[in-house]
Amino acid sequence: MTIADADADAAREDARDRRARYRDVLGVGEFRVIFSASIVSMLGNIVADVALTVLIYQRTRSAVLASLVMALAFLPYLVSGVLLGAVVDRFPARRVLVGCDLASAAVVAIMVIPGVPVAGLLALVVAEGLIAPVFSSTRAALLPEVLPPGPPYVLGRSLMRMVSQGAQIAGYGAGGLLLAFLPPREALAADAVSFVASAWLLRVGLARRGAAAGGAAAGRAASGRRGGLAGDSVAGARAALAHRATRRTLLFGWLVAACSVAPEALAAPYATHIGEPARVAGYLLMGLPAGTVAADVLAARVLSAGWQRRIIVPAATASLAPYVLFAVSPGLALALVLLVVSGLGSAYMAGMDGLLVAVTPPDLRNRALGLSTIGLMFTQGAGFALWGLAGQFLPLPVVIPAAAVAGIVAVVALRPQSVVARRPDSSLGGGAV
Repeated sequence: MTIADADADAAREDARDRRARYRDVLGVGEFRVIFSASIVSMLGNIVADVALTVLIYQRTRSAVLASLVMALAFLPYLVSGVLLGAVVDRFPARRVLVGCDLASAAVVAIMVIPGVPVAGLLALVVAEGLIAPVFSSTRAALLPEVLPPGPPYVLGRSLMRMVSQGAQIAGYGAGGLLLAFLPPREALAADAVSFVASAWLLRVGLARRGAAAGGAAAGRAASGRRGGLAGDSVAGARAALAHRATRRTLLFGWLVAACSVAPEALAAPYATHIGEPARVAGYLLMGLPAGTVAADVLAARVLSAGWQRRIIVPAATASLAPYVLFAVSPGLALALVLLVVSGLGSAYMAGMDGLLVAVTPPDLRNRALGLSTIGLMFTQGAGFALWGLAGQFLPLPVVIPAAAVAGIVAVVALRPQSVVARRPDSSLGGGAV
């Protein structure tokens, strides 16, 4: 298929597409349950991060040990995501989601016990970090089964991103407010209760489904044998990454995101660089989430599926281009505007959501969706480390524009090669890039 033919197909698809409305998505009972449970558990978890950081700092007076709470929460994502990826195919989704919530509640409840040593608390952070990727992957794989294909699915993914961004803004504020009235241990207890509440919502609100046998079979076929959970997980990840269109789509999302976090990673040093107190970093950290929320509303709600895919390259470029202006060390107000504009460029993610489902073979879909979530968390964490390290040795007006250039190179190198046409034999759509 030529690009001209693909564009013609996309134009016909646009004419047929009905833009999804929020009531179309929130009208699906199971999605409402997933959405509500996510709000409850995310807010509880963010409050717990704040509380645990404060608790460890109160006991040790060590800024390094306190900072490990955030670092250790991200590190297990790669290990758990790769070695436990087959869970999304081997076990029923409801059972996995409820089990993960209850296991997380138990881990946090142990943190509340007086006398647990600091090393034990940090080990529990790692344990909870191993559970979180399994939950996220399973939820990502369940959404295409819960929501109608096409625009409703993309809008649902957009709403989940908005929950995540909103939870960061509200959760850290709520955590600070809560700790003004409650000791850290009681705030941790509240987090354990939030996981139990999330588990209850998912248990009573989700339909009973069997395991995705097709995906498990794909993982076994890739490895040539039944194998254990870890072997099946690695084989499934390898099979998904071996599919060229899936690999390009995943790498596009991961690398652009890794470069996009540079200003966040360097927010506190940058505030000092422009002569502001370090606490001003909080304002800078609000810029990207604010723009991202607005972009999700506009792209997923207003644009048709065809246009969501067409703007992937220009929007992804626009998400990085404002960083070039950090070469002239803009002041606080202009820097905040640039970050909001960059967040608006994240409208490309709506098109990527639909594109990944469209280009991935059905028997690899669950693995690809899980890899997308896990890889995004890991590469963002790696991006924080990389750009933070670069900021130790190079001037900030060099590092942040360098991140922009690296990201734009990734956009050009991994851009979708054509518009994806709908496959008549698949309710999810498909085609090749």
